[in-house]
Amino acid sequence: MKKELTQKEIETVEEYAESLAKKLGIKKVHVYVAIDEETGDRVVGYYKEPSYAQKLYAMDKIATVGTFSAGEELRQALTLTGEGESDVRIYTEDQYKLAIAGACIALIQVAQNRFKKK
Repeated sequence: MKKELTQKEIETVEEYAESLAKKLGIKKVHVYVAIDEETGDRVVGYYKEPSYAQKLYAMDKIATVGTFSAGEELRQALTLTGEGESDVRIYTEDQYKLAIAGACIALIQVAQNRFKKK
Protein backbone atom coordinates (compact mmCIF):
# COMPACT_ATOMS: atom_id res chain seq x y z
CA MET A 1 0.00 0.00 0.00
CA LYS A 2 1.23 3.50 -0.81
CA LYS A 3 2.34 5.78 2.00
CA GLU A 4 0.43 8.75 0.58
CA LEU A 5 -3.12 9.27 -0.59
CA THR A 6 -3.97 9.13 -4.25
CA GLN A 7 -6.07 11.87 -5.84
CA LYS A 8 -8.91 9.33 -6.16
CA GLU A 9 -8.74 8.54 -2.42
CA ILE A 10 -8.84 12.25 -1.58
CA GLU A 11 -11.85 12.79 -3.83
CA THR A 12 -13.62 9.77 -2.35
CA VAL A 13 -13.27 10.88 1.29
CA GLU A 14 -14.22 14.47 0.43
CA GLU A 15 -17.34 13.31 -1.43
CA TYR A 16 -18.28 11.07 1.48
CA ALA A 17 -17.84 14.00 3.91
CA GLU A 18 -20.20 16.09 1.77
CA SER A 19 -22.77 13.27 1.68
CA LEU A 20 -22.55 12.88 5.48
CA ALA A 21 -23.14 16.62 5.94
CA LYS A 22 -26.24 16.45 3.76
CA LYS A 23 -27.48 13.27 5.45
CA LEU A 24 -27.02 14.76 8.93
CA GLY A 25 -28.27 18.21 7.96
CA ILE A 26 -25.15 20.01 9.11
CA LYS A 27 -23.05 22.75 7.54
CA LYS A 28 -19.76 20.88 7.12
CA VAL A 29 -18.07 17.59 7.89
CA HIS A 30 -14.28 17.63 8.12
CA VAL A 31 -12.01 14.73 7.19
CA TYR A 32 -8.97 13.33 9.00
CA VAL A 33 -6.88 10.67 7.26
CA ALA A 34 -3.85 8.90 8.68
CA ILE A 35 -1.89 6.10 7.09
CA ASP A 36 -0.93 3.25 9.40
CA GLU A 37 2.86 3.02 9.14
CA GLU A 38 2.95 -0.77 9.48
CA THR A 39 0.07 -1.84 7.26
CA GLY A 40 -0.48 1.14 4.96
CA ASP A 41 -4.18 1.10 5.96
CA ARG A 42 -6.05 4.35 5.64
CA VAL A 43 -7.54 5.40 8.98
CA VAL A 44 -10.32 7.84 8.13
CA GLY A 45 -12.31 9.92 10.58
CA TYR A 46 -15.09 12.40 10.05
CA TYR A 47 -16.01 15.18 12.45
CA LYS A 48 -18.58 17.96 12.42
CA GLU A 49 -18.00 21.68 12.28
CA PRO A 50 -18.51 22.96 15.84
CA SER A 51 -21.41 25.30 16.56
CA TYR A 52 -20.81 28.84 17.78
CA ALA A 53 -21.70 27.75 21.33
CA GLN A 54 -19.24 24.85 21.17
CA LYS A 55 -16.51 27.22 19.99
CA LEU A 56 -17.21 29.65 22.85
CA TYR A 57 -17.17 26.83 25.37
CA ALA A 58 -13.88 25.53 23.97
CA MET A 59 -12.32 29.00 24.15
CA ASP A 60 -13.35 29.30 27.79
CA LYS A 61 -11.97 25.84 28.48
CA ILE A 62 -8.67 26.71 26.77
CA ALA A 63 -8.35 29.81 28.97
CA THR A 64 -9.10 27.98 32.22
CA VAL A 65 -7.99 24.36 31.85
CA GLY A 66 -5.89 23.95 28.74
CA THR A 67 -5.90 23.55 25.00
CA PHE A 68 -5.87 19.78 24.80
CA SER A 69 -8.59 19.33 27.41
CA ALA A 70 -10.75 21.62 25.28
CA GLY A 71 -9.77 19.68 22.16
CA GLU A 72 -10.68 16.39 23.80
CA GLU A 73 -14.14 17.63 24.70
CA LEU A 74 -14.66 18.87 21.15
CA ARG A 75 -13.38 15.55 19.79
CA GLN A 76 -15.92 13.65 21.84
CA ALA A 77 -18.75 15.94 20.75
CA LEU A 78 -17.85 16.26 17.08
CA THR A 79 -16.47 12.89 15.91
CA LEU A 80 -18.99 10.96 13.85
CA THR A 81 -19.14 7.46 15.29
CA GLY A 82 -22.25 6.04 13.66
CA GLU A 83 -22.47 2.98 11.47
CA GLY A 84 -20.16 3.36 8.46
CA GLU A 85 -18.90 6.81 9.43
CA SER A 86 -15.44 7.02 11.04
CA ASP A 87 -12.97 4.14 11.30
CA VAL A 88 -13.35 2.73 14.83
CA ARG A 89 -9.63 3.38 15.50
CA ILE A 90 -10.37 7.12 15.33
CA TYR A 91 -12.16 6.96 18.67
CA THR A 92 -10.43 3.97 20.29
CA GLU A 93 -6.68 4.41 19.70
CA ASP A 94 -4.81 7.19 21.48
CA GLN A 95 -2.67 8.34 18.56
CA TYR A 96 -5.74 9.03 16.44
CA LYS A 97 -7.80 10.47 19.29
CA LEU A 98 -5.00 12.97 19.99
CA ALA A 99 -4.79 13.91 16.32
CA ILE A 100 -8.53 14.57 16.09
CA ALA A 101 -8.42 16.59 19.34
CA GLY A 102 -5.74 18.80 17.79
CA ALA A 103 -7.69 19.12 14.56
CA CYS A 104 -10.80 20.19 16.49
CA ILE A 105 -8.88 22.99 18.21
CA ALA A 106 -7.67 24.17 14.80
CA LEU A 107 -11.32 24.74 13.83
CA ILE A 108 -11.58 27.62 16.28
CA GLN A 109 -10.50 30.66 14.33
CA VAL A 110 -10.85 34.16 15.66
CA ALA A 111 -10.64 37.13 13.33
CA GLN A 112 -7.98 39.60 14.39
CA ASN A 113 -8.77 43.28 14.86
CA ARG A 114 -6.79 45.14 12.19
CA PHE A 115 -7.81 48.63 13.30
CA LYS A 116 -4.94 50.75 14.56
CA LYS A 117 -5.29 54.14 16.12
CA LYS A 118 -2.73 56.68 14.94
